[in-house]
Amino acid sequence: MRMNKKTLSAAIAASALFLSAASLANAAVPESGKLDFTVLRGGDEIGTHRLEFAREGDELKVDIDTDIAVKMLGIAVYRFEHEGHETWRDGQLVSLESKTNDDGTPHRLAVNAADGKLVVNGDARQGDENPDVIPASLWNEDLVKQNALLNTLDGSSMDVTVREVGPETVEVNGEPVTATHYSVTGKLERELWYDAAGVLVQVKFAGSDGSEISYVLK
Repeated sequence: MRMNKKTLSAAIAASALFLSAASLANAAVPESGKLDFTVLRGGDEIGTHRLEFAREGDELKVDIDTDIAVKMLGIAVYRFEHEGHETWRDGQLVSLESKTNDDGTPHRLAVNAADGKLVVNGDARQGDENPDVIPASLWNEDLVKQNALLNTLDGSSMDVTVREVGPETVEVNGEPVTATHYSVTGKLERELWYDAAGVLVQVKFAGSDGSEISYVLK
């Protein structure tokens, strides 16, 4: 009888650990299956940044679409268009494809898992990458544990330092939400906020002209 109690206790503990791990693995994926951001420059709307998440068997598919246009007198003086597709399995990236128009400069990137590594084929780099690398698509909170990120435009490796600033209140669709603020510096400069579930809820950074760019979650 005593052994049965120990066995039951061990089973309950194991189940709790499994559920906790599963919860953490899914933490960065919003319940709605999408993140829809309005992009602001100095408070003025200049575009959208959208992510859609879908589970297919043991894989997580992430589709990313960014469409930004800075206009003067109704004429676009800067355009940024990016389309990305990520596939994840067991918390690791297994493929990434993207195409980008950075104000007239095109980029294409393909990343695929092979033989325990990632093979990168991009404008800035062709070669192998650590299979545990996190792309700089920002949605995955595991990004804050990294010291190098994969550039999702050209495949280059970006050395970064991440500092936790602390809990702050941000507005999501008109409602206050408590989120943890992280500051990313180095080859990528971003201010990021993730809510208690690990979902990205706000992004801020300086544009090339020094203006503040914000991603505000609808």
